[in-house]
Amino acid sequence: MPLAGRFAGSKYGVAVGALLLAALIGTTVASAATRVKPIATIRVGAQSGMVLSAAGSIWSSDLLLARVVRIDPATNAVVRRIPFAARPFGVASGAGSVWVADRSVNVLGRIDPRTNKVVKKITIGYSSYGVAFGAGSVWVTSEADGTVRRISPKKNRVVAKIKVGTTPNGVAYAFGSIWVADLGRGAVVRINPKTNRVTKRIKVAKADWITPSSDALWVSSERGEIVRLDPARAAVAATIDVGANPLGSAWIGGELWVPNIDAGTISVIDPQRNAVRTTLEVGSGPLSIAAAGGDVWVSNSNDGELWRVSPSQP
Repeated sequence: MPLAGRFAGSKYGVAVGALLLAALIGTTVASAATRVKPIATIRVGAQSGMVLSAAGSIWSSDLLLARVVRIDPATNAVVRRIPFAARPFGVASGAGSVWVADRSVNVLGRIDPRTNKVVKKITIGYSSYGVAFGAGSVWVTSEADGTVRRISPKKNRVVAKIKVGTTPNGVAYAFGSIWVADLGRGAVVRINPKTNRVTKRIKVAKADWITPSSDALWVSSERGEIVRLDPARAAVAATIDVGANPLGSAWIGGELWVPNIDAGTISVIDPQRNAVRTTLEVGSGPLSIAAAGGDVWVSNSNDGELWRVSPSQP
């Protein structure tokens, strides 16, 4: 499914669907989730994308205004808007740099956080999605050709192109391997970074994003689920129902915070019980979460905002 269909859904369509559901079950929308009061609301631009905590700052891509936005968590102020390509989306940090991949053009940008300048543009695949740093390299998925590209920060170029499936989305480095969520084939793919070869495929329907913990991989599925994978057994350990269209989750205080794009909520998962502890109602199209300054930062993509939220929500 194209990016717009997944990330830029109508806020009104979500609201109407929620009201219809409430009427059917005889309750109200408010009873299903606790409304969050943000500490601060920061204007990113037209459509905030993935959010990253790195180099003492919060970074967010702005898909529609072609820039990367840097925010100081000490002041909640935007300190720089860095022009980049056409539709910047995936972001990661490593090798002293912030890396951002563009959805529309085949470019990976390397930003020096000391100067706030794009110091290198590297040719990658089209329709890029996830970016991760691990095993001394940057890894970028491409939906256009079903591959993951490995980029050397020393050479500033692609050193390997690995075929993984049809629609690779999220990518993560954990447990000595690269893990890729292949939405198209419904699988999580394991790559050995020593050989650049696929060594395992684990069935996970509609796999979209991967967030590691110390002992597991937590996969956002477009079926409205978080799937917990045991990396040692390469098997599903638990499946947890969350909200509609979950994506860029993050660990906050030992719990997994999951943004549900089409529900306008965050599901807070207790990993000891493999269950949702609470559901929080946030802005429109929550896409990605990061931790910085002792708080939670949520990208509300449809409103082009970042919300700063206290982790001590009910």
